[in-house]
Order: sequence, then structure tokens, then C-alpha cells
Amino acid sequence: MRIRLRYLISRFPSHAEIYISLIIMIAVVIGSIGLIRGLYDVYLNARNMEFFQDFLGYAMTLVIAIEFIKMLLRHTPGSIIEVLLFAMARKLIITKENTLGLLLGIIAIAVLFITRKFLFVSRIAPSEGIILSAATPVKEVRKIMGLDIPDVAETLGGLVVYAARKSKKSLSEDEIYELDGLKMKINRLLDGIIEMVEVIEEKD
Repeated sequence: MRIRLRYLISRFPSHAEIYISLIIMIAVVIGSIGLIRGLYDVYLNARNMEFFQDFLGYAMTLVIAIEFIKMLLRHTPGSIIEVLLFAMARKLIITKENTLGLLLGIIAIAVLFITRKFLFVSRIAPSEGIILSAATPVKEVRKIMGLDIPDVAETLGGLVVYAARKSKKSLSEDEIYELDGLKMKINRLLDGIIEMVEVIEEKD
């Protein structure tokens, strides 16, 4: 009973984040309607740059919201830095900063780029991954990836466990597990329970 309760509690933050992400996504969709209306205002006031600047600020805010959703789902240092980069870019492009404020903003962006390049380098740089819940059924993974995945588990998390046992590896975040051409990386591991998995697609 205690183990089951502990498992349910450990899963709650993940589901809560997905719930919050859905709410933010709905807000972004609704907000995009205002963006279309803003485009019409820009057309009517083509010579007034203040309308265009407000339009850019509105659009950048929506982009930051989208990046924030990606940050909630991925839980990677890179996604956090991307949100900060967009937020800093919005501040520099939209707001009127003096020379010192502009210089500090540029330095801050440069520091973020350097941090992302040298401190958070993925072990598989040329590949691109898709973040999925460990509870995703294997048949859904087949559809998404277009690969013939063997029936050795019911969920993506089960595939990772099977691949780990087969290769005699322990379960740990950022570890790569391979199974019949499929590469998987644990994106989030909480108390030994796999929550999110990155399914890696190698670029041609």
C-alpha cells in the first residue's frame, strides 16, 4: 500500500505539469486571435510604429509561452535557457532601453549562449529527440516513430527497462538505451520510476 501510494504521489507532479501545459496552450490559442486582430490594427496604422511595436511584443509573449510549455514537458537545461533567451530578446527588442541597459542585455544573452554551448552539450549532438511519457503505449510509439518495435513491453518505459536489462545497464537519466534500431534516453527519473523518455531520431 505504501509503495502504491508513493508511486501515485510521484506521478502527480508530472500529470499536474501536463494539465498546466494544456491550460497555457489553450490560452496561447485564444491569444493568437488577438494577434490576428493586432495585424489588422497594424494595417490600419501602417505609419505608426507604436502599433507595430505592440504587435511584436504580443507575438513574442506568445512565443515565450510556447517555449515555457516545452520547458515544462522536457525538463532539460536547454529548454530553460531557450525560455530565458526569448524573454531577454523580447525585452531588448520591444522595450526602450538606454545604452547601458542594452549592453547588459546583450551580455546576458551572450552568457546564455555560452552556457548552452559549453555546459549543456548533449551526448548525441547530431540527433533530435521526441519527449514522450513513459506510460505511452508501444503501439503509439510505433506510429510516431515509424519503426517496427518488438512486442517485449506494453509501454515506452517498459521498453527502456527491457533494453537496460538486455544491455546490462542501470537506469539513470541521460543514459542511452538501444533496442533494434530504436534509441531511448531517460529524460526524467524519480525515485527509480521512469516518467519521461526521449525517443531519439538520428538525422540523415
